[in-house]
Amino acid sequence: MRRFMVVTLLASFSICSWAADPTPDSISSQFFETLLKGDSGKAIDSFFELNPQFKDKGQQIQLMKSQLTGALQIYGPATAVEPVLKEQLATSLERRVYITKHEFHPLQWEMYFYKGKLGWLPDQLLFVDQYQVIGSKK
Repeated sequence: MRRFMVVTLLASFSICSWAADPTPDSISSQFFETLLKGDSGKAIDSFFELNPQFKDKGQQIQLMKSQLTGALQIYGPATAVEPVLKEQLATSLERRVYITKHEFHPLQWEMYFYKGKLGWLPDQLLFVDQYQVIGSKK
């Protein structure tokens, strides 16, 4: 009986942790963990699938995946990620900038997160091989 209660308690805790609302931290962490494992397509899909607005944007998402595949062919796989900037633009809007390290040149990532009725949602994702997104836009 005691063993069953411990297992039930652990299962309940796991379910509660899994069901927690996504945050910009958890969304960006999952994105980069997946990217660093070499699955760029899955990283992009999991980023956008959290926002119902992107359900019918398959063509645009596929284009982004193709562009990222091309960039990774030029610069090689991502080997690490470094945070550059977190900006709270408003109570419900956050901007984050990261770089992913590659053999000879980094890629810069800019992510926007919006907090609406459903909680925090990924709203925009941009990557470039130039440095124009680095730094504050305030």
